[in-house]
Amino acid sequence: MESEKIIPLNIVTTYPVKWTKYQVLRDFVQNFYDEINHDSWQENFKHEYNKQTGILTMEITNDGFSYEWLLHIGASTKSETENKFAGFYGEGFKIAALCALRDYSWNAKMQSRKWALEVCTVDDIIDGHKVKMMAYKIVTKEYLGGSRLTLSNISEEDYALFLVVLDSFYYPKNRMFSKCIWENECCAVYERSDQAIDKRLPHTYKLGSAGAVFCSYQMLGTNPFPLAFCLHDYETSDRERNALHEFEVNEVILKIATLLSPKAAVYVLEKMQIYWNTYPVKKRKIEVTGWSPIINALIRRIRLSKKVTQQFRKSYPNLLCANKVF
Repeated sequence: MESEKIIPLNIVTTYPVKWTKYQVLRDFVQNFYDEINHDSWQENFKHEYNKQTGILTMEITNDGFSYEWLLHIGASTKSETENKFAGFYGEGFKIAALCALRDYSWNAKMQSRKWALEVCTVDDIIDGHKVKMMAYKIVTKEYLGGSRLTLSNISEEDYALFLVVLDSFYYPKNRMFSKCIWENECCAVYERSDQAIDKRLPHTYKLGSAGAVFCSYQMLGTNPFPLAFCLHDYETSDRERNALHEFEVNEVILKIATLLSPKAAVYVLEKMQIYWNTYPVKKRKIEVTGWSPIINALIRRIRLSKKVTQQFRKSYPNLLCANKVF
């Protein structure tokens, strides 16, 4: 039996938050990404764009979730069970929906299990003043086993940005990746493909955009090498997920370097050849993270294999290790 109700969210539409289109689309995609294992992301996540109607649809066929997770700030299905469902943070979906409707005139509709939700506004009064509140119009009836999000008023330019947003998520078939150099359960290193890193993706100042850095399954920075470094267990308190600073990129690559196989370490070291003559820099007696510690870590990994060490020495017979002479 079908029923309909309006649920106000107690968020005034004039709430002073401004998300870019990139941020809005990223958070919508994040709701689906949290539910699917990254190894099967490309197979299980489906999207379709109709440029005549301006409708973009995202869908997964996994188990759905209750719309109640989208009603509360900070509510997370991950805190209740090991299973992952869409709707990681109620706040993320609500703020994305607010900015989508208010700032970009994108209408959002969500469907899962036995409900359908449409983002809308309702009139309210606060201390005698008329205001508009964000709200959900929820219809309860049988829909689908998975989850589907529909965005309307999406232009072709918006859809092109959506494809860039998909590049920002880690999965083995990401179009920015080529051959996998090495991986384990917590990190991976890939060759970069010919796909250029879009300027709207997070860039690390001064490091260029030859390579990418993924942390916690999302692209957060760049590096100067034709490599993609992916650290899955990276932790940050930055809820906004802005681009990594240069020293943070160094720290991520250093952590990965200490885990590489000897053969993979040689491959990465050769890509970093322009920095082989660098040395540790100290400021106020504190060593600053840079390329030198990473190169040292790679050399230590190479030394773990006598065969790989001999091959490296044969390829570079004239190398010397020396401290800087002042």
